[in-house]
Parts: sequence; C-alpha cells; structure tokens
Amino acid sequence: MSRLLDGDPQAERGALGLLTALTGALTWIAIEYPEICPPSALVFPVICGGFVLHTRRQLMLLGPVAVGLVLDVLLRRPYGVRPGSALVVVAAAVVVLLTSRYRTRLGLRGTRGDSMLLELAERTRALGRLPVQLLDWQFHRALAPVSGDFFSGDFVLSSQRPERDLLEVVLVDVSGKGSRAAARSMHLSGALAMLLGSVPPESFLPRANDYLCRLDWEDEFATAVHLALRPSSGEYRLFHAGHPPTAHYRRAAGGSWRLLEDGGPALGILPGASFPAAAGRLDHGDGLLLYSDGLVEVPGEDIDAGIARLLVAAGPLLRYGSPADPAAELLRTVAATVADDRTVVVVRRLGAGA
Repeated sequence: MSRLLDGDPQAERGALGLLTALTGALTWIAIEYPEICPPSALVFPVICGGFVLHTRRQLMLLGPVAVGLVLDVLLRRPYGVRPGSALVVVAAAVVVLLTSRYRTRLGLRGTRGDSMLLELAERTRALGRLPVQLLDWQFHRALAPVSGDFFSGDFVLSSQRPERDLLEVVLVDVSGKGSRAAARSMHLSGALAMLLGSVPPESFLPRANDYLCRLDWEDEFATAVHLALRPSSGEYRLFHAGHPPTAHYRRAAGGSWRLLEDGGPALGILPGASFPAAAGRLDHGDGLLLYSDGLVEVPGEDIDAGIARLLVAAGPLLRYGSPADPAAELLRTVAATVADDRTVVVVRRLGAGA
C-alpha cells in the first residue's frame, strides 16, 4: 500500500487490475442478484481509483465501468438500469477526476497530500511555540483561523537565545483570507523562521521585507510585529511593519495602556524600507498585547474602536492575573464570530507585587 500511495508504477498497475476485477464482480452480482446489488455500486471502484490511480489509469478504469453499465442494461432483469443509477456513476466519475487532478500533479495518492499539509501546519505552529514560563514571565498565544483548525493567514514565530538574554517573538499576518493566504503563510513561516535569531533584531524586518519584495507577489503583502525582549531587565524593542499597534499594559500607572505604533510599511511593498524601533520596559505586573487585525477590524467601524474594545477586555485579565489562558479568553470574548484569521500573543511579567 505504501508503494501504491507513493506512486510506484508497478503497484499502480496491480491496483488497476484489482479494481477492474472488482468492476467485473460487481457487474456480475448486479446481473445475477438484481434485488440486492444496484448498478450504481460501480461508483465504488471509481472512487477507490480516484484515491490510488493516476489520471490516465483512472480513465482506463472507466472503460470497464462503462462496459459494466452496458451489460447491466442488456442483461439485468427485470430491473435493467434506471437513468438515475447511470447518472450517479457518471457524476461520481466526473467529480473524482476533477478532485484528484491536483494530487496527480503533485505525485500524491490517497490522503498523503492531506497528511503532508497537516504536518506542515503542525510544524508552522511549533515554530512559534513560546516558553510557558521564563524567570518571572508568562507567555500565551492563541490562534483562530477563519476556517478549520490548522490553516491560517496568521502565524507566530519565536526564538530564544539565553546566552544573549534575548527572546524574540514575531506575529505575521499575510494579506487575504482562506487557502491562498494559508498557503503563503506556510511558505513565509519557514523562510522567516530561518531568518529569526540569525540576524540582529533591527535587521529582521528589513531582511524579511527584501525577501517578500523579491518574491514579487502581485497585490499581496504581509504585516508584522517583531518583539525583542530582554527577560532579565524587562527592556524591549518593538518593530512594526504596517501592523496594528502593540499595547503596553502599565500596572503602576493604574492599569493604563500605552500604544506603540511607530514603524514602517507592510512587508513586500517598498524595497529598502526602514523599520524604526519603539522601546520600553516592562515592570512587574506589566504586559504586552500583540494581535492581528482580525481582533480589531470590523467592516464599517473605525479600527480605533476595535482596539479600544480589545483593551477594555484585556485590562482585567492582566490586572487581576487570570489563572486561565488570557490569550484564548480574549479570542472568545472579543472576536468569537469574526470572519477573519485572529491571533493574539500576551506577554506578562509577574513577580513582586504582581
């Protein structure tokens, strides 16, 4: 079976022979026992062929299937073949050919393509795995794709270098929605993951921007926010690329918020663009909120209203120190029904007085 799913020609010829024999057996059963086997049973080898055969051999299989239908018309008594049964077989053959052509182009069979995509999605998520707790820090992330559970136009990357007292977190939002944005986010996540941690923080977004500009995606871009944090002191730098502003929660200032929005354009638009840093320091009890625009953008509403709504919901979670995951809680309370990819990262500094 493994050889067959990997596209081995010899194994595929054997599968074609077995499916042809199955077609003949179903035809014989439909003729000899018409009360228990309808002609539409011929869809079974057609569907199986769509999983394991190349398009050319699927077409070869349709020959015996057509012969089986003709024999049912001529020999199956007293029922014959009703037009609806023949239409089911024909429609199934058309659908199978159309849906399997992409797997055929990739050289994949069965569910190998689905398994490959799921593995890529899992690896993308693993690239953004944050430390659960580091010194007096807690990190939370939550992602909610607009469709499904795995494929999203948003992704998170992280890189921890203890020898340099540096933790980097990047949140990227690829333009668009659905499968197109998800495919490009998987492409970018692998490329940017190799870049993150191998260049100084101030060089990451310029290098990422140059990379996207070289790709020359038509009418496509990505926004990003890059956090470079020194856990020992709480000092941080933030680099924005057309992304919604990061929010700094200040416990000592009565739970007020400071929006950090200096930066440059979205990635992939302007070659050679610069991305100035916004600097700050997280004291005990402070926090940072990084998020994609799916949490704050509502059609017909100003984005500032969406940001204000997000901060109102996030304030109590940081002020009182929720034992639950504050990132997941924000997704549930702020943007549970938004038709867009949503991602949020919460960075909290605990410790004395928190």
